[in-house]
Amino acid sequence: MKPNPRTFSQRSDAGEMISRADAETFFKTYAKVFNDAIAGDVGLDHVAAIYSTGFVSVTPAGVMVGENGQRLKEVMKKGFEAYRAIGTKKMTCVGVTVMPIDQDHCVAKVQWSGDYERKNKDRLTIDFEVSYLVERRDGDLKVFGWIAGDEQAEFRKHGLL
Repeated sequence: MKPNPRTFSQRSDAGEMISRADAETFFKTYAKVFNDAIAGDVGLDHVAAIYSTGFVSVTPAGVMVGENGQRLKEVMKKGFEAYRAIGTKKMTCVGVTVMPIDQDHCVAKVQWSGDYERKNKDRLTIDFEVSYLVERRDGDLKVFGWIAGDEQAEFRKHGLL
């Protein structure tokens, strides 16, 4: 069953902070959308529904800003193709902690566990963490930014690149 893009959100009563439970539900859905895309069912509208109208990405490679739209969908499609090419099999949201900023914004620190298969068919798991900037817009949770480590270096270190 394909998720409806509107189901990526958690609706909380106005005035409540974004809870850990709501953020965890959101990122477990995020993982499902990612895994569907890795399996070849890209669902780019579902991917785009996770993100706000604009966003910022901070990694050791630099700071990037973008807008949600057709360009994001094209970049995400190529990204999923690259993940498949290096042997990505599944991403699991292991845990989420939330640091509230105000009633409609938080930093969600997400612990991920990625399952990969090397070219020689050996399997491995890489655990990592990403901090996401999350907003509640019209009752829906959306990612408007993320801060992540050097994913490419990890892939090289483990023989995936």
